[in-house]
Amino acid sequence: MDKQKSALTISIIALIISIIALLLVLWLGYGCCSQCCKKSHECPQKEEPAAAAVVEKTEAEPAQASMGEEVIVETVKPHEDVVVKKKGGVQYIDLGLPSGTLWANVNDANGLTTYEDAVAKFGKQLPTKKQFTELREKCEWQNLKNGGYKVVGPNGNYITFPLTGFINCTGEFLNANKFGDYWTSTTDGTDEAYRVAFNEKNIIIALHPKCYARAIRLVK
Repeated sequence: MDKQKSALTISIIALIISIIALLLVLWLGYGCCSQCCKKSHECPQKEEPAAAAVVEKTEAEPAQASMGEEVIVETVKPHEDVVVKKKGGVQYIDLGLPSGTLWANVNDANGLTTYEDAVAKFGKQLPTKKQFTELREKCEWQNLKNGGYKVVGPNGNYITFPLTGFINCTGEFLNANKFGDYWTSTTDGTDEAYRVAFNEKNIIIALHPKCYARAIRLVK
């Protein structure tokens, strides 16, 4: 009987030792794998789902239009001012005219203006019919590729005139990039005054209603 108890006790002890050994092996194996991961990153890892690609929507920038070096004419929309920009701001150019008149190299930055407003604001700086006539007759008017004219004086200096369009008496903006339309200060004493109008073929100086808004080119 004692022998049987001793054998059972030994068996139980052996089983406990086996269980402890198995647990020790598992623990040592996990520790080793952890060390391997830290040093060589060779341990298998649980794969995580790839992050979804993020696509940012951006508005395409408009392509920059090529512009000539001489004159830049802003895009014109109905009822907007017509402004011509040039490096260095407004300059008054000596074209070598007999009268000695100096012409501004750009239009007035306030855009299209009625006759009454132009006279009230600019006075003697608004060119007369006679001064525009001299400009037409004494200078060479050359068509520009982007529309308008390059006006070359007797001495070789020049200015340019863009095709401004106009605003009629009912407020409609018309003929931008088709006609140049500029006020003179000369009136016949009625509701009309002389204006200069041109396209790529013709240049005219004629009376027209003062309620129209036109471009302004100043003189000294």
